[in-house]
Amino acid sequence: MLLWLFMSGHTAIAAPFFDQFIDPQDGKFDTSQWILDKKGFLPVPIIITEPAVGYGAGAALLFFHAKKAAPTLQKTQNEIMNNRDTQKPSLPPSISGIVGLGTENGTWAAGGFHFGTWKQDRMRYVGGVVYPSVNLTFYGGGDSPIFSKGLDYNLEGWFLLQELLFRIKNSNFFLGPRLIYYNADSSFDLKLPIEGIAPWQLNLQSYGVGVKAAYDSRDNIFTPNTGIDANISTMLYTVDNDIFGARDYRMTDARSKIFWQLFSSIVLGWRLHGGFSSGDIPFYALPFIDLRGIPAMRYQGDNVLTTEIETRWNVNERWSLVFFGGVGRTADSLSDFSDSENRWAGGTGFRYLMARALGMFTGIDIARGPEDWAFYIQVGSAWWR
Repeated sequence: MLLWLFMSGHTAIAAPFFDQFIDPQDGKFDTSQWILDKKGFLPVPIIITEPAVGYGAGAALLFFHAKKAAPTLQKTQNEIMNNRDTQKPSLPPSISGIVGLGTENGTWAAGGFHFGTWKQDRMRYVGGVVYPSVNLTFYGGGDSPIFSKGLDYNLEGWFLLQELLFRIKNSNFFLGPRLIYYNADSSFDLKLPIEGIAPWQLNLQSYGVGVKAAYDSRDNIFTPNTGIDANISTMLYTVDNDIFGARDYRMTDARSKIFWQLFSSIVLGWRLHGGFSSGDIPFYALPFIDLRGIPAMRYQGDNVLTTEIETRWNVNERWSLVFFGGVGRTADSLSDFSDSENRWAGGTGFRYLMARALGMFTGIDIARGPEDWAFYIQVGSAWWR
């Protein structure tokens, strides 16, 4: 009898708790009510499948701040898809979080971040501080035979990002300053067969200041169906290390992601990315081809161009299939792009509508690059970065 009372009491408590993860619209699993109405923390497990660092895991704890104009649970996915109830993009929520992760090759990181919007999205702030220890391989800029097998290295230290954008009048254009700082120790595994020789090490301090211009007309920031997300930033960096002294370099990064809703259930996306550097740029800061199926930092150069197309087929209101493919090139100068080799990658995946009120999908992508297969866990669009 006591056992029955104990179990009944806990069942009564558990039922209302789990009810908030059921969408009253269709009875399916959904986190919208927990995120928006309960204003709760959202624990997000992280599964890392990036080939550059190996498999790994971690966790993030996200908090979605309340907004007077936040989406409500009365909005159906069809309304979100067709943008019927508004003539302008929905207001993005403010999100704070902490994160920790580790991978099989010894890479790990811990830190916190905040994405905030104020004054009815007239101001956007992105800031974060993280302490990473990253183990990567440098293959040289371009097709260098010296690094054909790669040179292993580690970067460990503090990294800080500060960005504040201001909307220009009532347009979809934003403009504002950026600041990037890091203080890291870098060590290289020279693979010398000499006992007692430690990896070559040096300390790096870098200060970067610049400006960013952006245009954003997406219907939502998580998994857009229509709109454009484009930005260009130019940064001037000064790097000081304890061996070579100070040096300067410039980085210009241009990105655009365009989304069209071709049919009621078909969304087409097109991404373009250009990374351009000049000056005495350090090896770890070289732009690289960023495509699903290609390990991060695998193909680097002073200049990089990448394009990718993705099609999302919404099978029903909850499940979607995606198909994607892209190509990238690296070059030492802009005139060398015509002679550069194409690096192709592509694949397919699926999505589940995890938070209908936010239009946020999650899922898995499987991709093939020039060397190998890879798979990725996605939260929101794969084109966040």
